[in-house]
Amino acid sequence: MLVVRVWNFLRGYLIIKVEGLNLERFINLSIANNIFFWDIERINYSTILVKVSLKGYRMLRRIRRRVRCRVSIVEKRGCPFLFHRIMKRKTLAAGAVAAVAIMYLLTSFVWVVDVNGNDRVSEDRIIRELESLGLKPGVFKYTVNARELETALLIKMDQLSWVGINIVGTKALVDVVERVEPPALVDKETPCNILAKKDGLITNVFVFDGTPLVKEGDTVKSGQLLISGVVEKPGFPVRLVHAMGKVEARTWYHGSEEQELLLQKRERTGNTARKIRLRLGRYSIKLTPGDIGYSEYDKTQDIKRLAEWRNIVLPVELIIDNYSEVRVENEELSLEQAKSMAVQRIEERLAGIVPEDAKIVDRSIKYYGPDGGRIRVEMVLETLEDIGMEEKIILGRTEY
Repeated sequence: MLVVRVWNFLRGYLIIKVEGLNLERFINLSIANNIFFWDIERINYSTILVKVSLKGYRMLRRIRRRVRCRVSIVEKRGCPFLFHRIMKRKTLAAGAVAAVAIMYLLTSFVWVVDVNGNDRVSEDRIIRELESLGLKPGVFKYTVNARELETALLIKMDQLSWVGINIVGTKALVDVVERVEPPALVDKETPCNILAKKDGLITNVFVFDGTPLVKEGDTVKSGQLLISGVVEKPGFPVRLVHAMGKVEARTWYHGSEEQELLLQKRERTGNTARKIRLRLGRYSIKLTPGDIGYSEYDKTQDIKRLAEWRNIVLPVELIIDNYSEVRVENEELSLEQAKSMAVQRIEERLAGIVPEDAKIVDRSIKYYGPDGGRIRVEMVLETLEDIGMEEKIILGRTEY
C-alpha cells in the first residue's frame, strides 16, 4: 500500500543482502521475533535481497548468529539518511532552508483576486473597487481584514446585496450576490394583465379596470392569469387596458426543524497547539512531531501554496493545522425547551420568506417524538396577502 511505503520512507529503511544456507529459517525466526521484511528478492540459492526497518535491522544480530547467515547493507533509504546527507553539505542545507523561507514568504502575499457570482456587474469594476480599498495582487495577506472589506464594498457598490471574501493560499476569493431589483411597475398607459405570483386560495377580488378571470374560493397556481387587460363587450371593439385591481388570497408557508434533547456545549479552554506538514504531491511529511494531547478540540487549517506562474502550479503546500482545546459539557433539555428552540429557528427562517405586507391569520404546529433522542417540529403559517403582479400584454411580436 502507498501509505505503508510512505511511512517506511519517512522512518527510513535498509536494503540488505542475506547470504547463507538457512535462508528460510532466517526469515521464519525473524517473523517470530516481530521483524518484518518486504520486497524479498532471491538472487540465487544462497542469497536474497530484502528491505527492513532500522529497528528490525538492529534486532537481526542474534538471529543471524543462530542460523549462521551473513548480513550486509546494500543501500540506505528514507528521510533520516536523506536529512543526514543534506546536513553534511552545509551549502545545500542552507539552500534548502532559504528555499523554504522564500516559499513561505511568497505564500504570505495575495497574488490572484478571483471574483465569482457576478452577472450584471462587470468583474473589472469589482476588482477596481477592491484595489481602491486595498485588496490587490501583491498585498501582504495578513493585513487584509476581510470583514471590513466586505462592508466597505457593499457601501461603494449599491448593485451588490452580499459580499464574502476569503483568503485561500495566495488567492483572494470574492463571492458576490447581486441585488435583485423589484420588478418595475408597468406604466399606467401600457396595457397589461395581472398574474398570480404564487399559489393561493382566492378570498377577495377587487377589479378597477380589466376583466376578472377568478373569483372568491378559486384555487390558483403561480403564473395564472387573474385579471385580463383584454376587455370585450358585445357591440364594442376589443380594448386593451392597463388591468388594475387587487387579488387577495390565502397562502401557506411551511418549515420544519429537528432538535436534539441532549445539547452539547463546547467551550474553549485557551490551550492551543499547532502542527505543520509539508505536502509534496501525494506525499506528506510531518515537520512537528508528537500528539496535541487534546481529546476534544476545534481545528482550523491554513494552507500555504506557491504562487501560480504562467499557469504552472507546483504541487508543494505547507499545511498548518491549528488546534484549540475545548471543554465539552452535555445539557439535557426538557421537552418544552427543545420544542421552543426548534420553533424559534423555524420562525426566524420563515420571517425572511413571508412578505412584510402579508397578514398572518393562522399558525399550526405539530410535534413528533421524541425518537432516537430528538424531536421534530413542523410549522405551517397561513397568511392573507395580495398575490397579483403586473405583466405587459404581448400580441404577436408587439409589446404594449
